[in-house]
Amino acid sequence: MKIIYAKEKALTFHGDAESALYLVDSLRRAYDESGTEMTKSLSDFVFNIECALQDAGLLNEFFERASA
Repeated sequence: MKIIYAKEKALTFHGDAESALYLVDSLRRAYDESGTEMTKSLSDFVFNIECALQDAGLLNEFFERASA
């Protein structure tokens, strides 16, 4: 199991990669469906998680799920 760690100001994520992917997908979907923009700190936090997922080899350079 790959552990992901990301931090942005007061927001911190420390957990398994599948939970990180779920969190990123859920936040993006929620904001897309509501039609509102994420705050800068939340957007930066999500980006930091995505970068950690890239480092772990789970997302490619386009922030898409990497092929197995």
